[in-house]
Amino acid sequence: MTRKMTITLEESILSELDNAAESQGKKKSQIIREALTSYLDIYSKEEKIKQWEKENKKEIEKYNKSVEEDGLVLQDIRMF
Repeated sequence: MTRKMTITLEESILSELDNAAESQGKKKSQIIREALTSYLDIYSKEEKIKQWEKENKKEIEKYNKSVEEDGLVLQDIRMF
């Protein structure tokens, strides 16, 4: 299901959108949908990362403390 909406864009963005639509042979609404979908995917991933970090904060701190105290695992055989 699709719904119509009105958006306001700066003239420079609208000009770039017009050029992109013409050069790619796409409708402006399609380009906006694709861009918004990409943005929301990135936003969703960032939120998942933040949630994971929040849920694992104690374990991350514990690991970082052990690295501080004992060094990295297998650091003695690293070649760099």
